[in-house]
Amino acid sequence: MSVQAFFASCPRGLESLLAEELGRLGAKKPEPVPGGVAFEGDMRACYRANLESRLATRVLIRLGRAPYRDEQDVYEAAFALKWPEWFGETQSIRVDVNAIRSPLKSLEFATLRIKDAVCDRFRADRGRRPDVDTRSPEIRIQAFLDQDDRHSLPGHVRRDPQPPRLPQGWGRGSIEGKPRRRHRGLTGWRPGEPLLDPMCGSGRSSSRRR
Repeated sequence: MSVQAFFASCPRGLESLLAEELGRLGAKKPEPVPGGVAFEGDMRACYRANLESRLATRVLIRLGRAPYRDEQDVYEAAFALKWPEWFGETQSIRVDVNAIRSPLKSLEFATLRIKDAVCDRFRADRGRRPDVDTRSPEIRIQAFLDQDDRHSLPGHVRRDPQPPRLPQGWGRGSIEGKPRRRHRGLTGWRPGEPLLDPMCGSGRSSSRRR
């Protein structure tokens, strides 16, 4: 298998612990950065991190990296990627953008431009564009925009190779399910020991009148 670039996200403050964990799981060159760890490996390393990491919230595949100065640069960088090689036009997509000190005025507009670029690339190559589904997309695309210097700003476009975060807990009635953050309380935990996570969001108390 070929070596690829990946990014494992995690809560702030856990980056160094996650880097150590990924190294034990076989990741190459784990590098802590704000909000996660960049690492290299083949797809087996990606799948193992997905299955066995206790600290990572998501593991993303880095598809491209390019300098940008404005929203048009973001669009062109996204359009240049060969999206039809990674998924099909019949699959639904969602685009999310995160940034640190990005000079762009609106991340919402940057999100729209990346979505347009993906759809335009599919139209050009396949004659049909994928649908957008913000609630239950089949393909999640995440861009990260940061500030390198005043003239060149590297942007990362990543694809999520996994389903929504697991495990998930669900509230009662019409309460929408909220993901249970598996990294909370798991550092140092061993199977067989009691575990209480009061912040998991997996349930709520309710009272009924009789």
